[in-house]
Amino acid sequence: MDSRWISMGASCLMIGMWLLAFGAPADDHETGWFIWAAAVQLAVGYYVGKYVHSLQQMAYHDSLTGVLVNRRFVSRLNQEVETARRSKYPVTLLFIDLDNFKKYNDRHGHLEGDRLLCQFATVLQACVRRQDAVGRWGGEEFVVLLPHTDTNRGLAIGERIQKQVREELDGVTVSIGVASFPLHAADAMQLTEKADTLMYEAKKQKDCMLAATN
Repeated sequence: MDSRWISMGASCLMIGMWLLAFGAPADDHETGWFIWAAAVQLAVGYYVGKYVHSLQQMAYHDSLTGVLVNRRFVSRLNQEVETARRSKYPVTLLFIDLDNFKKYNDRHGHLEGDRLLCQFATVLQACVRRQDAVGRWGGEEFVVLLPHTDTNRGLAIGERIQKQVREELDGVTVSIGVASFPLHAADAMQLTEKADTLMYEAKKQKDCMLAATN
């Protein structure tokens, strides 16, 4: 739940405790003071919650690209795989690497490299559903978590990402590794290792996508 509403709820609880401790206002003067104090309490609660929410957003999202940071993505992946295990649905993971990014940086400079990473993150988010998760694994490596998605569907999404990247980023290409739970891995760690290994194999060919077969 959003921290802002949790804090507002705590403020309402405090107001209720005031009423229990001191009773209802006895006259118009006390009523006026009570309304003013309650409004202040609610406002303070909201802004404290808003501040906490902003801190959470900064902690959870990469400061450059706006996608999930590595540790937050891993936490989300672990939760999703455990839920999928109980509910018996597939989860597919894409590991994605921008091809020749170091050469791009050397040719165009780091500012342009950062701009490319931001544009790439935007393309990734546009290619997936709201319930999916996009994260930055590190450097030019990104990850996409696809709940309720089998390998074939994951490959289709990977193809869409490759196509959009070529079209929108002036011929830049990506290499992708694809693996699914529970077909290719027994847990989140195995799923990560499988997709990561496949991505590195795909990078050897460039503009390539490889999926796990067992």
